[in-house]
Amino acid sequence: MKLFKDASKQKHQNWNKAVSAGFYILLFLLFVNIIMYSYNRAELMSSLSMFWTGIIVTFGYQFILNRKSEEK
Repeated sequence: MKLFKDASKQKHQNWNKAVSAGFYILLFLLFVNIIMYSYNRAELMSSLSMFWTGIIVTFGYQFILNRKSEEK
């Protein structure tokens, strides 16, 4: 018994692109946060807000890519 249907190859590729985009956004935010902390001794963003930003970017970008591939 399957709970979810199998993803198509295009949706799987879109997921891989979205995960890499989310990962690079998190790396960038972490870099900016470290630079801000080393200069001002204050963080620019909390770790919770960085986490949710990464989640939103990943799923949002996947949604956009899936919509674009459905239009074709």
